[in-house]
Order: sequence, then C-alpha cells, then structure tokens
Amino acid sequence: MSRMLDTSLRLRSGAVLANRLAKSAMSEVLADPETGAPTDALIRLYERWGRSGAGLLITGNVMVDPAGLGEPGNVVITDDRHLDALRAWATAAQAAGAALWMQINHAGRQSPKKLSRVPVAPSVVPLKGMGGLFAKPRALEDAEIETIIERFATTARMAQAAGFTGVQIHGAHGYLVSQFLSPRTNTRTDRWGGSLENRARFVLSIVRAIRAAVGRRFRSASS
Repeated sequence: MSRMLDTSLRLRSGAVLANRLAKSAMSEVLADPETGAPTDALIRLYERWGRSGAGLLITGNVMVDPAGLGEPGNVVITDDRHLDALRAWATAAQAAGAALWMQINHAGRQSPKKLSRVPVAPSVVPLKGMGGLFAKPRALEDAEIETIIERFATTARMAQAAGFTGVQIHGAHGYLVSQFLSPRTNTRTDRWGGSLENRARFVLSIVRAIRAAVGRRFRSASS
C-alpha cells in the first residue's frame, strides 16, 4: 500500500501529481480581514505543508465574492489586486514539489449575519436552528446568478495567473453550489430550479465558464 501511495498520478488534464497523498481543504481564516489578501502567516503555513511530502495541497474557502464570505479571514479574489501575494503563496506551497489547488467558494445563505446582513441564495429559505447566526436570505435574480458564475471564472483565472495548478469548486457543506443542487433550498421555478437538470445548471455553468477562462489543461474539480 505504501508503495502505491508513493507512485505518481497522472490526471486526465495531463497534470501529474508526485504521489497519491493529499492535504484536503480546511478553512484557514488567515487572510487580511480588511482586504481579503493572503497574509504572511498563510504563506508560511503552506510552505510548511509543502514540505510534508504530500503530492497535492488543496486550500480552504477562497471566496469569489466579498458578499459571500463563510467566515472572517477568508481569502477573497475578485480581480488581480492580490496577485503578488497569491504568487508568493503558490510559490511557497509548491517549492518542495507539491501541487497546489485553490478551493473556490461562495457561502450563499451561509454567510453569517455579521458579514452579510442580507445574504443571497437560490430561494428565500432561511437556515433554522442556528441561534440567529444567519439572516434570512433573499433570492438571487437571474442576472446576479450569471455574475456569480463569472466571478468563479475570474477567481480561477487569477489562480492560474498566480501559479496554482488547479481549482476545486466547493459544492458541499451547504454552501451556494449545494443550495442550488438541493430541492430543499432551491424552490425556484425558472431555468435554475425544479428538475435536477435545472438545479445542476449553476454548477455546470461554473465549470464551463472556468474551462473557457483557463483552458482544459488547468485542473478543475468539484467537491
């Protein structure tokens, strides 16, 4: 088993991982709380993880929209303003041979009240039993959905420009992608809701937008 884990792995995109060990995504909350930029502390953490011997490191919760934070201290990428810090992060993490993927996300209705007074979601379905931590969301307009899709693509393009080797679309834990997929939180009757085909349109549109922005050899995956 150990010999198998130590062998390289070629992905369908053509990317090659040095081995089959990976650090899964964890939300580090080490960004600058005012700007959303990666900090020296975050870079040092990934430099250490990069020396661990893992073939793949996946970041946690890089947010595509400042209005969709999951918690204070998330990295936020909407354009190239933090590109130098992102490059430093990518370089430090991959110096010992690991590949670095950026997990990209939008919290949707799971953005805490202290960060989003009126969070957005597919439908007006509030979180229950959370002690008032989350406000009642408002339903996204069609044009806003398209804008968020493009935000995912922009964040992926910045990751590629910074030297990351891939991105992971966060589709779990009740965040926005998950909210669109679930019939409990997506009660829309337009092209984004109803059938499974319509509910999946959001995440599939994100995948297509990312591939158009970064090409097929840059690795993208959904969790």
